[in-house]
Amino acid sequence: MKRSALFAAFLATTALTPKPAEAAPVVAFTAGLLGIAGGSALAATAAYGAAAAFAGTFWGGFLVKTVLSVGLSAIAAKLAQKSPNMPPPAARMANYAQPISYAEWVFGRTRKGGPLGFTGFKSLRRYYVPILAAHEIEGFVEHWLDERVTWLTSSTDPLESNIDTYPMSNNGRIDTFTGAPGQTADPGLVLMFPEITEEHDFAGLAGAVVSAWRPAPENFSLIYPRGREWAYAPVIDGNNQIFDPRDGTRKYTNNAALVIAYWLTEILGREVDWPSVETEARASDGLVMNAQGEMQPRWTINGTISDEQEFEDQRAQLAGACDAFMYERPDGKVGFYVGRWIEPTITLTADDFTRFELSSGGWGGAVPDEVAAIYTEPENAWRETPSGAWVHRSVTKPIRDEPPLYLVTNHNQATRLNRRLARMKNAKYRLQGTVPMIGHELIASRFFRVIHSEMGVDAYFEVGEWVREATGVFSVTATSVDPSDFADDVSEPARPVYNDVVSNDDIPDVEGIGAVTVDGGAIDISWTATDESYSQQVNIRATGETDWQVVSAADGKNSLRITGLIDGQEYEYQVRNRTPARRVGAWKPDTPNTISVVANSTAPAALAAFNAALAGADVDVTLTAPNDANYFATRIYRSTGSTDFGDAVLVRTEYGIPSNADEWTDVAPGSGAQRYWAEPINQSGVAGPRSGPSLVNVP
Repeated sequence: MKRSALFAAFLATTALTPKPAEAAPVVAFTAGLLGIAGGSALAATAAYGAAAAFAGTFWGGFLVKTVLSVGLSAIAAKLAQKSPNMPPPAARMANYAQPISYAEWVFGRTRKGGPLGFTGFKSLRRYYVPILAAHEIEGFVEHWLDERVTWLTSSTDPLESNIDTYPMSNNGRIDTFTGAPGQTADPGLVLMFPEITEEHDFAGLAGAVVSAWRPAPENFSLIYPRGREWAYAPVIDGNNQIFDPRDGTRKYTNNAALVIAYWLTEILGREVDWPSVETEARASDGLVMNAQGEMQPRWTINGTISDEQEFEDQRAQLAGACDAFMYERPDGKVGFYVGRWIEPTITLTADDFTRFELSSGGWGGAVPDEVAAIYTEPENAWRETPSGAWVHRSVTKPIRDEPPLYLVTNHNQATRLNRRLARMKNAKYRLQGTVPMIGHELIASRFFRVIHSEMGVDAYFEVGEWVREATGVFSVTATSVDPSDFADDVSEPARPVYNDVVSNDDIPDVEGIGAVTVDGGAIDISWTATDESYSQQVNIRATGETDWQVVSAADGKNSLRITGLIDGQEYEYQVRNRTPARRVGAWKPDTPNTISVVANSTAPAALAAFNAALAGADVDVTLTAPNDANYFATRIYRSTGSTDFGDAVLVRTEYGIPSNADEWTDVAPGSGAQRYWAEPINQSGVAGPRSGPSLVNVP
C-alpha cells in the first residue's frame, strides 16, 4: 500500500512499548490532555506541559477512540484471518512482470524471488533482472534456479557462462548486486542492449542479472524443465542497515527487537525510545536450548514484508514471530516488548473497574486442542511448513490451530509460540472491562494483576487491547497467564520429516553398454534393455577426433549397427536414453568405451611352407602362401637366443597373394642362435596359424 495510507492505518489502530507510570506525572498528563485550566496546581508540572502540547497535535487529537496497546490475543485474531496480502513463502519463489511492483523489505535470512526490473532477448539469450529487495542487503548465500541449488564459477566475462551445476552448466549466467553505494550498471546488459547505459545501475536495490541461453533442442527440456527460463529465487541475507543502539552501528541482523525498531522508524516513520529498544534487543539475543542440544537466540525474524500489505498484516507477522506486545506512549513514541515474563507492578481490584466481565473456558469460538504454526523451514526449500504440534489436550479428534508465522524459520521458536498461543486460547479467564483514569498507567503495561475478592479471583492477566473509548474512559480485554507460559525451556515435538519423494523426472542412465565388430567395416553396439518409454541414441567418433556423430536407435531395440567405418581404426562410443518429448539423459559411460574395427574376421590358413637358412652373414627366409582367398601378407618374427615367442620382435611384413612363393633376406641379424617364426594375416590383420621356430646359427 502507499506510504500515506499505511501511515493512516497505523494511526487508526496503533499500540506501542511500556514504561511504569508514576501517579503524579500521569495525572498531570491527563489534566493537560483534557485542557484543565492553567490555574490548576498541576499546571506547573512538566507532564502537564507535555500533555497540553501533545493534545494540540493531530496524533493527540486522534487518541480518542483509538487502540493504545496490542498483545498476543489481538495478534492471534489477525493471524487467523489469513490475509490474501500475506502470501506464503512458496508464492515468493517466482520472477514476475507486472505494471506496479511494491517495495519489499527483507529481514534476516530467507529465500525469495522478485518482480522483474528488466527483461530482453538478444543473441539467443534471455536476459532478466529479478529485484529481490528495495534496499541494500548483506549478500547471497545460495543460488537457486527453479528448484535446483546452483554453484557459480569465478568467471567475470559477461559473455561467458558462470553456472557450474549440471545440467544448467554452460547455459547461462548470474551476476548479483546488493544495492550497496557505488553500484554500477551490469556490463553484460550494457554490452548487449544499446538502450541500457551506465545510468541503469539499479541504485539502492538488490537483485541479479540472469541470462538463460538457448541450448540444442534435444537438451532444452533437461535444462529448462518448466519450458521457459529459470525462476531465480536465491537464499539471501537481507537488510544490513538496521540500527543497533548497543554499539551505535547499522548492520545486518535478524535480532527481532532491532528488526521491529527498524520497521517502526524507517518504514513507518515513527519514533522509538532507543534505551528501551536496547533492553529488548538484549532479551532477543538471550540464549535458549533447542531439541538438538544447541544454544540459539531467543527471538529472530527472517523473511519478507511488502508495501502492498496492510499495516495490521505487517504488525501481525512481526509481532507474532517474537510474541511482541506493542503500545503507544504518551509522548507519541512507539514502545514494544518481545516475548518474556515481566513481573507486573500494577494490581487492579473491583473498585478500579466501572465495568467488569469475567468468562472462563477458553478463548474464541473453537478452542484449539493443539497448535502447529505454519513456519518457514530452511530444510524444506525455505517453504511454509507445519511445525510439530504443541498438544494442550489429548483428544480423539483434536481441533488444531495453524497460525501462519512466515517470519519464523526455526522449529524451536515456532514451538515456543505454539505453547503461548495454545495456553492463551485455553486461558482460565478472559476479562473484559472498563476503567477510568487509571487506564493511563496501564497503557505501557503488558501484564497486570487482578484481585477480585467477591468473585474469588487472584490472577495475572496479559493485555489483549487497551482502547481509549472517550475522555478518561478506557476499555481492556485480557486473558489470564502464568509465568511458566513464557519459560525458555520447552518440550519440542518432533518436526515433520520431508523425504525426497518430490517428483523425480530424472532420466535413467543406460547400462550394460558393449560392442562387437562386424565384417565389412561395422560394429554392433548393444545395451541392457530399458523401459519402453525411452529410446536410445549413440555417440560415436574416431579416437583422437573432437566431433561426435549422434545416431538414433529404432524404438524398442537395444542395439544399433554402425557401418561404413575404417578398417583397423579405433572408435569411441557412448549411449543415452531419450524420451518422446526429446528430453535426454546423460551419455554413458562417462569415459567412452573404445573398439577397433575389423572388416574381415576370418583368419587365413597356415603357410604351405616356411624355412630360414644361413647365407653368409645373412639369413634367407622362404615361405609359400596358403591357397586361401583370405591371405593378404605374412608377419615374420625373430628372437636372438631365446626359444620363447614372447621375446620375438616383428622384423618384416611380407605382402603377397595366395599360393605364391616368397622370400626375404634378413641382412646381418648378428651372430648367435637366431630363431624365426611366421604367421599369415588377412587384410584386417587377423592372424592364422603360426609357423616356426626355424633355428639359424649365425657365426
